[in-house]
Amino acid sequence: MGVPGSQPVEVGQVRTPLGPFYVVWAGAVIQSGFGPAPEGRQGPEVRRVLRAVEDFFAGGAFPRVEVRFAGTPFENAVWEALSQTDPGDRLSYAELASRIDRSGAVRAVGRAVGKNPIPLFVPCHRVVPKDGRLGNYGFGPWRKAALILLEAGKTDLEDRIPGLRAHPDLAAVRLDDLLGDGQA
Repeated sequence: MGVPGSQPVEVGQVRTPLGPFYVVWAGAVIQSGFGPAPEGRQGPEVRRVLRAVEDFFAGGAFPRVEVRFAGTPFENAVWEALSQTDPGDRLSYAELASRIDRSGAVRAVGRAVGKNPIPLFVPCHRVVPKDGRLGNYGFGPWRKAALILLEAGKTDLEDRIPGLRAHPDLAAVRLDDLLGDGQA
């Protein structure tokens, strides 16, 4: 598997407390997500990235890896700004729009965040509504909540996940409540 005129593509998957997580590498991470991996061969670079993901879910540092964007110039600007947020930080869609000097484009920023092809490494889970709620996430609000908890130093995800998954309206839970005792 390869992309004409570019690096060979490597694909790999690792088990996490949030389910299988896959990475597609072509000289940088070009796609990732929770779910089954696309077809492809695993190589040394993708294995290195997957080890960083495993370390993160075991309570280690947030995985900083090279990523390559392939969106529109606007989407790329949104994703680049997201990449500059630190673990544990959260920002609203309006704050993100302001960071790219497009304060009037909050809805477009939200659409770009939703199209992020490299979740976790481009941490769209850190974007929350300005009213303090958790909000939605393409892989489910329970995964967003778990990632935020993990970045807040709460490493007992295995115990928390059943309650997060069962919550009837987790997207509406206030982050302060989620982080206060770790249960929604």
